[in-house]
Order: sequence, then structure tokens, then C-alpha cells
Amino acid sequence: MKTRLTMITVFAFVALVGMTGCGGNEPHELERGGLNASDLMTSLLDRTMTTLGSVTSVQSAEAALPAFEEITDEFEMLIDTKGDLSEEAQADLSAQAARAMPGLKDNWRRVNMQSYGDILRPTMEEMIGTLTEMLP
Repeated sequence: MKTRLTMITVFAFVALVGMTGCGGNEPHELERGGLNASDLMTSLLDRTMTTLGSVTSVQSAEAALPAFEEITDEFEMLIDTKGDLSEEAQADLSAQAARAMPGLKDNWRRVNMQSYGDILRPTMEEMIGTLTEMLP
């Protein structure tokens, strides 16, 4: 069962990575840390899925909590700057969030069903709420 969940998580992560780069858009004008807005969104989604996939126990949930808090803060900063982007860039970020949301929610459900889901629940619910704000 654990192997199956791991394989599903890996498949979801690979699918997410493959889809987030679709579209072939030119780099967007907002940059932070050497990444444009689209690349930053991709990086945050990748980090979210990788970190969520690593949560398999109380200890790993506790260890992941600071990473999820940081990722949530970065998503919030990205939303705060979204209005400074072109319409095309805003649409791209919204599309990335829309493509990522089903996999994120599925992986979160997997973790949330376990006893250690309580540790991450407030932060993950905040993160999902923040990403929902980016949806078209």
C-alpha cells in the first residue's frame, strides 16, 4: 500500500511538473530571486508536492511544517504582486494554480486522513485557500 501511494505521489508530481511549463509563454516581467512569476509559481508548486509527498509520520509532519509555512508565505507574496503583472502573466499563474489544485488536494487528503494530518491542517488549509484566490 505504501509503495502504491509513493508511486501515485511520484506520478502526480511528474504530471504536475510536466503541465506547469506548458504554454511556451515568454518570461513574465516580475522577477524575484532570479525567477520570473511563472517560474516562481512552478517552484512553489514543486516544493509543495515534494514536501507533501515526504510526510509519512508525525515526525515528518512536524519537520515539514516550517517548509509549508514558508511556501504559504511565498504564495501570499506572489498573490500580492499578481496585480503588477500583465494580463497574460496573471492568466498563466491562474492556469498553473488550476492545473495543480486537483493533485494538491488529492495528496493533502492522503495525508489528512492519517493521525498526523492534524499537525499540518491549519497551514495546508491556508495554503489551499491562498491558491484558490489565484484561480480564474
